Amino acid sequence: MLEYRLWLAAVPKPIPETEARTYWNLKDLPTPTLDAALKHADYVYVGSWQDSHLAEVPQSGRCPAVRIFDWLFYRGTINCYQAPVLDARLRDELIDLYQPRPGDLPAECADADEVAAFLTAHLGWGLLTEEPPPTTAPSPGDTHGLADE
Repeated sequence: MLEYRLWLAAVPKPIPETEARTYWNLKDLPTPTLDAALKHADYVYVGSWQDSHLAEVPQSGRCPAVRIFDWLFYRGTINCYQAPVLDARLRDELIDLYQPRPGDLPAECADADEVAAFLTAHLGWGLLTEEPPPTTAPSPGDTHGLADE
């Protein structure tokens, strides 16, 4: 069974819609602005999941990381393609989605307070999901940006 790991990448500048469309649709087209932004983004590890955690209805995944991924994918693709801007409302929605639910299956999760602190510290930034972190990203538990900076 495949295991997916979710990192959040906070980028300080907007991403062009054409590059965001390429990103969310997993296409292999060039994305120079996005690539540069991800190299300088701040990252936080959220958690992992397997196929059994997935749900047909967005936001109903059976672990916090799936719910966060689903909601950001929705926010990044509805109406236009973008890196959703993290405002207080989106932060609160993500924190709520990160809370355990009775139907959740066991899954690795980062500390909820660390995730909330990361979100609060990056208000006004664009937020993207990264399953495999960049090679320079910190290991799980290190939420303080890139390892080589």
